[in-house]
Amino acid sequence: MLFPLFVVVTLLEIYVLVSVGDTIGGLPTVLLVVITALIGSSLLKHQGWSTMAKAQRSMAEGKTPAFEMMEGVVILISGVMLLTPGFITDAIGLLGLIPLSRRYFINNILKKNTSKIFNQKNTVFTYKMNQPPSAEKKREKKGDAIEGEFWED
Repeated sequence: MLFPLFVVVTLLEIYVLVSVGDTIGGLPTVLLVVITALIGSSLLKHQGWSTMAKAQRSMAEGKTPAFEMMEGVVILISGVMLLTPGFITDAIGLLGLIPLSRRYFINNILKKNTSKIFNQKNTVFTYKMNQPPSAEKKREKKGDAIEGEFWED
């Protein structure tokens, strides 16, 4: 599924680049692609640091930064799209860097995949709170020594 998508997007990018090149000329087309990449990379840097700060704030408050991690993934994918030359991938990459559209993408991904994540039937999680008395005695006899090395600079 990924390979046909890659081929179709590449052919569409070539078509759009040639069409724009015919309309405004070759050099302005190349300059436009470079300018969108520069604008996108500065936006990528800003949004990446902003998301990192939000994740650190969440961890400082004792919360899991799950949403911020998803934002980081979308920002990473958007950065790859911006580095790919072309107008279609630049437009998709810029949409991923705008906070409102990024939240929209993440919410849709979560809505579509929530049932797949939480309804897996082969997943088993067990936690034994009470160990048998023989295991506790063995642990007491063994001790809680941790081996390691220490040195000073």
